[in-house]
Amino acid sequence: MTTERRLTGLEASLSPTELVLRWLSEAHAYDDFGSYFRTLLDVDPSNFPMDRLAREARESAKQRSRGLPRAEADRAVRRATIEACVRVQLVLRINEQSQAFLDREGLILTALTAHVGLVIGESAERLKANPLRLLVQDRDLLLGRVTELHAFETARTQVEERYLAGMAADFPAARRAWTEQRTRSEEMAVMALRMAELDGAEPPPPDDQAAFNERVAQLVADLVEPARSKAYDELGDGRRAIELALKWLRPKLAAEARGSGLRAEASDGRGVSSLEPPTA
Repeated sequence: MTTERRLTGLEASLSPTELVLRWLSEAHAYDDFGSYFRTLLDVDPSNFPMDRLAREARESAKQRSRGLPRAEADRAVRRATIEACVRVQLVLRINEQSQAFLDREGLILTALTAHVGLVIGESAERLKANPLRLLVQDRDLLLGRVTELHAFETARTQVEERYLAGMAADFPAARRAWTEQRTRSEEMAVMALRMAELDGAEPPPPDDQAAFNERVAQLVADLVEPARSKAYDELGDGRRAIELALKWLRPKLAAEARGSGLRAEASDGRGVSSLEPPTA
């Protein structure tokens, strides 16, 4: 009985992050998210991850807030509840966005690989374009996709380190699929790079570390801010949820407006070459 009481006391003192990591370890016993989700179909809705962890975070915070003034204890309980819910939403969003990224990258890589094969196998007359120019365009697109893949991976790792003590949010099957996609994308980019080099192409421009860091920051925000907004909405604080959503969306809307301006310039005949997609 003493051991049981000690274990109960230990569990009651867990932080929101520790509670979420315990749940995540349980979930990762299943190979993929679909298998885990199916186990929830027979679970009482009150024990769904969000409800369960919000409840556990509240109880743990109450235990750790004993002896504090009432107002301070209430703030600690609410803060713990929010922290737990944000982390659950982050886990869900990372899994969703990672899978969407993999699905998109698989299609893009297939299209670019086919285009490289077309460029290599057809004559300039059939292509109605300079094959080397097309190959260089494909090379740069492939290298760009590898850069985007690494940016997403870096952003995801930063979020996991900050909110999940470095624990991976995605399931084992998703991690294997990610590694396989990274390998395929890198191999194809290196192949295109080598073929363009053998054909006498100029080397690609050097990596832009500042641009990479900026892209990582954008991707971090794309993971974190929607998760925070969703957590507040789930907890009934719609005003705060909207504030966070608008803060996240404003830079995107501004960038979209700038992009519309560039497209308008292109339609007037200015800067067209930098905006034209590669064509065969």
